Amino acid sequence: MAKVQEEQMTKAPEEKITTDTVILLFVRVALILFDSLKKLFSILDAGVTKTNPAESIQLLPDKNSNNKLKTMLKKDLVELVIAYQEETGIKHEKVK
Repeated sequence: MAKVQEEQMTKAPEEKITTDTVILLFVRVALILFDSLKKLFSILDAGVTKTNPAESIQLLPDKNSNNKLKTMLKKDLVELVIAYQEETGIKHEKVK
């Protein structure tokens, strides 16, 4: 008799499967599938097979020769001096 009572005490109570639990299970599975499909499409949209547009952009300017750089610097310097003279009111024609 003691064995029968001991076996009854150690058994877990059986859970009844109701329609609510089945509906909740389907909702959870549907949400998991939706999330995984959304993640898959975002990976495909991000461009796993596409080229990265940042790679095609040239980050550094083209290298110029020293003579070209000097002429560019002289032009910029002249423009800067003229702008300074106009702001200060100095006429660049009168300056020797």
